[in-house]
Amino acid sequence: MRALGQILMWFGFLGGAFASVSQLELQADKWATVPWLWYAASMGVGVVGIVLLRRAKREDHHDHDKTDAEYSVITSSLAELSSAVEILCQNTQHPPADTLQFIDDRCAEPLAEFADSRQALVKRFGMTVYADVMTEFASAERYVNRSWSAAADGYVDEVDKSIRRAHQHLTNAKELISKAEQNV
Repeated sequence: MRALGQILMWFGFLGGAFASVSQLELQADKWATVPWLWYAASMGVGVVGIVLLRRAKREDHHDHDKTDAEYSVITSSLAELSSAVEILCQNTQHPPADTLQFIDDRCAEPLAEFADSRQALVKRFGMTVYADVMTEFASAERYVNRSWSAAADGYVDEVDKSIRRAHQHLTNAKELISKAEQNV
């Protein structure tokens, strides 16, 4: 319904705009050059598109159960990921192969689950909180991946630096979500 609403809204807008400029303007009667039937039909199509978009948005807001479930996935995967990264921060003397295995076993799934459920942040807190949290999460993900690459290449010092940075970004993401929950 959302796609159809977008299509109708844009066809209506573009059709009305084209109707407005389709004929040369007459100096004596400027309004007579607009094909009003075509213009009105285009506006009608656009209004139908807007109504469909608003209906789709209203249905999205009524889907609280799905949003709550996705949000619980976000909080649990963030906690699980943060816990795993914290373990890596505390145990910096792992051989690189163990670090690779640990990241694959303990970090890959929570990273994917968080990313798959991220739209719940928009529905629950809005775009500003979503952008702030996702910026921190994306940075954490990047540093976890960087530490994995460093471990694969045998750069133990880089593994430690990257994991510590990932931990800081995950902490920031958790704090942003906590602040947002207090403001709701």
